[in-house]
Amino acid sequence: MAKAEKKQNIQVEFTPEQKRFQAHIQSLTNKINEHQFEIEQLMPSLNTYQQALQESMKKQTDNIEEEKE
Repeated sequence: MAKAEKKQNIQVEFTPEQKRFQAHIQSLTNKINEHQFEIEQLMPSLNTYQQALQESMKKQTDNIEEEKE
């Protein structure tokens, strides 16, 4: 039988530089999550305007073609 390995927990205190890195990581993660939420809210509106523009342009093209006939 193999001997059970003992795992030793070691506590390490972050250096000031490491604390800054950690703060930047947390801040950037939060900003990304907030912007992702905003993007999810904005996409339906963007799609609606894009579709409205396409429909408007199609109507304009149809009218021009009808005038040629």
